[in-house]
Amino acid sequence: MADSNPETEDMQFVFADDGVNDAFDELLLEREMLSPELLRSAFEPTLVRASAGTGKTYQLTARLLKILLTGAPPESVLATTFTRKAAGEILTRVLVTLGTAADPENADALEGLRQQVGLPGLPRHVCGDLFHRLLRNIHRLRICTLDSLFSQLARALPFELELPPGWRLTDEVEEVWLRQLAVGNMIDVLESSEIESLISMLGRGDVKRNIARELIQVVETTYEMSRQGGVEAWDSIQVPTRPESKLVTSTAGAFRMVEIKQKSLRELLEKMADHLDARDFGPLVEQTLLKNIHKSRITKEEVKFGRSKFPPELDSNFDVLYQAVQCESLSLLRSQNQATGSVAVYYEGAINDVKQSQRSFAFDDIAVRLARVFRDLDAATIQNRLDSKIDHLLLDEFQDTAPVQWQVLKVLAQSVVSGGGDGAGAEGGSLVRTIDPRRSQSFFCVGDTKQAIYGWRGGVAEIFDAVDRQVDGIISRSQDQSFRSSRVVLDAVTVAFQNLTKHPLAEPPEIDDPSEKSVYEAEALQDFAKKFPAHTAAKNLPGFVRFVTGPLVPPKVDPENPKAKPVKPTAKEITAALMDATAEQIQALNQAAPELTIGVLTRTNATVAMLIDRLESLGVDVSAEGGNPLTDSVPVRWVMSALMMVEHPGDGRWRFHIAHSPLADHLPLAESDPVDAAANQLRTMIEDRGLAETVMFLTESLRPACDSRDSVRLHQLVELTTLYRHTARSRLRDFVDLVNVKRVQRPRAAAVRVMTVHQSKGLEFDAVFLPEIHKELIGQPPQCVADLPDLGQPPVGMSRSVSEKQWHYLPTRWQRTFGGNVKSRVTEALCLLYVAMTRARQGLYIVTPPSTKRDFANKNAASLLFHAWAGASDEADIDPTSGNTVLYESGDPSWWDNLDRGEDAGADSSGGESADSDDVTPRRAIRFRPVGETPLRNAVSV
Repeated sequence: MADSNPETEDMQFVFADDGVNDAFDELLLEREMLSPELLRSAFEPTLVRASAGTGKTYQLTARLLKILLTGAPPESVLATTFTRKAAGEILTRVLVTLGTAADPENADALEGLRQQVGLPGLPRHVCGDLFHRLLRNIHRLRICTLDSLFSQLARALPFELELPPGWRLTDEVEEVWLRQLAVGNMIDVLESSEIESLISMLGRGDVKRNIARELIQVVETTYEMSRQGGVEAWDSIQVPTRPESKLVTSTAGAFRMVEIKQKSLRELLEKMADHLDARDFGPLVEQTLLKNIHKSRITKEEVKFGRSKFPPELDSNFDVLYQAVQCESLSLLRSQNQATGSVAVYYEGAINDVKQSQRSFAFDDIAVRLARVFRDLDAATIQNRLDSKIDHLLLDEFQDTAPVQWQVLKVLAQSVVSGGGDGAGAEGGSLVRTIDPRRSQSFFCVGDTKQAIYGWRGGVAEIFDAVDRQVDGIISRSQDQSFRSSRVVLDAVTVAFQNLTKHPLAEPPEIDDPSEKSVYEAEALQDFAKKFPAHTAAKNLPGFVRFVTGPLVPPKVDPENPKAKPVKPTAKEITAALMDATAEQIQALNQAAPELTIGVLTRTNATVAMLIDRLESLGVDVSAEGGNPLTDSVPVRWVMSALMMVEHPGDGRWRFHIAHSPLADHLPLAESDPVDAAANQLRTMIEDRGLAETVMFLTESLRPACDSRDSVRLHQLVELTTLYRHTARSRLRDFVDLVNVKRVQRPRAAAVRVMTVHQSKGLEFDAVFLPEIHKELIGQPPQCVADLPDLGQPPVGMSRSVSEKQWHYLPTRWQRTFGGNVKSRVTEALCLLYVAMTRARQGLYIVTPPSTKRDFANKNAASLLFHAWAGASDEADIDPTSGNTVLYESGDPSWWDNLDRGEDAGADSSGGESADSDDVTPRRAIRFRPVGETPLRNAVSV
């Protein structure tokens, strides 16, 4: 064994040759080629913070290739990402890279691979050998989504997870049905008095009429978080002691007897006294006076109301008032929390019974069960239960990992970095690894906390930072050179985010009060700006950035009463004018340069539909990414009405709808026909021939009356029907519900693509339009929050949300918990803006309605950009309230004129240009070596 040097702590590698015949031994490179630098880069625990367009997929592929080139068996490698599309891209990258490098006529590909893996002398035949062996063992190489990984783990641990034989995964429609069934069973089991008590506590004293709807709403908004912590976590808020009754009475008397000159103060104190005498504290919880009492205790000043001060002799009475109202607020919150915990427990039992009997589980069910089991199982036991031992763990898009997912992945991550296998260990203070196909181990994760936009589905970007603390010996690297965007775009992005502190929202409040929402909003902007790195461009591409206001919608004047005050335009009218202007700009660019790909990114799906309608009316060839429900086609809605008529023959709406459609020529829908004749005919057809053939009959009947667009949607409806599991227990309405919510993408992508920012993740476009950055930075708060001090552990406390006006009643711990949630949501909104802006390769066009005030201090992304770019600009006195005004502009407005498409078409050898693109196309066709006389199992022929 090589000598170690405790002083330098160098990583040393020892080669093992024990004569074991392994299928991948032949692929081991010459030992003199396996330099310590290569082995260190292949096996060091590594965390890569890769900004947008810098080549995350390229880096992960490079790491995977290094591992395979050193001789690691493919079954020992696990690479995970968040979408099947991304998993397919990684696998394609590996095979295309090896296949093109093995081509004798493609010297550039071989040289590119040598640079990618850091092996200047990599022989061509090794690439070909590894390529062919991977193809023959493609089923052993695990590159999958987290959901797929968790399904594999669940099938390996069915007894520990208490899963029934033959279990399967549900879809979104079935999940809704199971939830409704479980809530119905829960209501049947509980006593009426118990239900009334729970509903009253859930509504803070208000009893709702629809009990089932209220329970379903509570379950939908709180259960996913509740199931991770347990019922005891819902009872973690302590309520202070209520002041004695005589103190409350004397305080009311003091408020009435005090002599104050200001009439407003006397009336306010009289109102407080009335509520104190009646012991009616509920209406006072959000009173400004109570918040002012809280502030005065922090500043050590007199209690104020407006600019007026109360006499100091009332201070002790104000303390009694505050304590009484605080007790009321926290008592209601605690009761609501306890009721929520009880509902979660009842629902847990009900939904588990339903899902066990149906043998159907959601992905989240599997993840939560795995997290619970992994707390008690050691890594060795888990590895032994799998088909093969995981020695190399590679995690992609790590910033979107949820805490419950990390609780599972952390066990695997720690197992691959803790020892290094049977033949590895620490000797003399040095890390010694045995480079052997069965023994080498490694951990690699890549992501970008600036692109963490999936907090709404459980993703927590802070987990990315927790890896440094929870995975031993990890090395952190950053990548900020983009191979996608032009320097003009990247400079604008850098200036925008590094100058977030120019916005008034970033100014910290005068009082450092943890109950103030503005404290956390300012922290979010300051932290994001402080950590934001300068982005540089790897390519010298022309570019252009323009930030303009849309048209100014004038107030409406009543023509019948011209002297009346003009009516301000509504938000709907302003949005309509903005979308019209945006569509015209997109049309102009598309006509000027039809070869450009244009991405139009919105915040909501409603805006996607709005823009598509406008662009189609202008003659622009446009498509929607991610798809829309098939019911965006009128003929599909006719088919759905026909099925609903079968389900509810007595409901005349459905018969009336299809009677005024082309289906009237193919079904007995005339006035002379019996009312239920058409429904009976279709019901008989479904029973005799099945749902798929019935839908096919309806679509074929409609096809002659359809254009090409509707014909495609009808064909997609037939395909969806053939995939639908129609059982004896399912109803036609279940299928109709599926069609109403299932998004189906059109088979062809146009040059202009409209989508939400979330759907654009991982894509890139020559030009990007952002027409909806004027929306509020953060929306409504979540229904509940969790106190999660350790992201690798379940929450230690949970609470239903309360208005920010009541935060000051909470214990400091919970003030920071609620405030931390605000900070996370503001940070996620900034990430959403960053993702939207960095989808652009060369053109970035931002449109916003004119501001209502000149200071433009709104809490939205448009205001953030205005202050950031204005603070870094020499332009003075820009008026954001005027219409069609350029607020910021940089670069060449005709950037596409001198664009060399040939130079920009392919992927850069250093991997960044198409790192996040949605298509991978090899420059040269892969040529397979002729197969020998002996057939090979799983051989691939092309």
